[in-house]
Amino acid sequence: MRDHLDTDWLLEELGATIELSGQQIRPAALLLLAEDLAHIEKSVLRMALARIRAEHRGPILTGTVLQYVDHAMGRMLPAEAYALALSSADQAATVVWTDEIAQAWAVAAPLLGAGDKFGARQAFIEAYGRITGEARALRRRPVVQVSLGHDAEGRTRAVEEAIAAGRLPGGLESLTDDLREQLQLPAPRAALALPAPESVPTGPRQEVLAQLANLREVFALKARRYTPMQVQARADRMRLGQSKRRSAAAVASYLQEGRA
Repeated sequence: MRDHLDTDWLLEELGATIELSGQQIRPAALLLLAEDLAHIEKSVLRMALARIRAEHRGPILTGTVLQYVDHAMGRMLPAEAYALALSSADQAATVVWTDEIAQAWAVAAPLLGAGDKFGARQAFIEAYGRITGEARALRRRPVVQVSLGHDAEGRTRAVEEAIAAGRLPGGLESLTDDLREQLQLPAPRAALALPAPESVPTGPRQEVLAQLANLREVFALKARRYTPMQVQARADRMRLGQSKRRSAAAVASYLQEGRA
């Protein structure tokens, strides 16, 4: 379990929540419930327990808390997840979903494409249940992903709707630079701390950076000709390439300083 202070908080919060529901629980049972939940982040538990006090009616079991914890983490119920996944069938639509929904949709999409709507839904529900069950067992949180559609005008609107619905933790500032460029969004506040004009790279390094910027623009323009999953894969490759180039530049700078 976590440190003593967090354990005390969890026991008090759980006990008060259960008491407010009109339910009685023995100390030993309360301790077991706390042990089942002790691996979850305190902020997530606080949000889940607040919703239970406001919404839940009936006995509060470990499964009850975990269901609300799922919601606080951004993990949708199967029916909600399938409704969201269906919107990805429209190649023009931008979809903000999780890696778990995307994996389950990869199983169901071929069936829907073949015209089997009932089979597609059943396949999705089963795959999603298995994927989320494994994630819970491994204590792994869902990862939010943005799958860009061909409709450039609808991209920002889809992201804003996801933020309003609580499906994009961190808001616009949590988006990668590549996604921000393709969504035509301003740079995040963290990027405002730019170097002074005299510290901007010059010479060959400046030319390389300019070429990279041009390539990003070309990729963004070409993105409309690809599916959302292909666009997302390209964005991932670009981020990896940028990380490698930054590391190489740092090593080169270090070696050059060592020779001086």
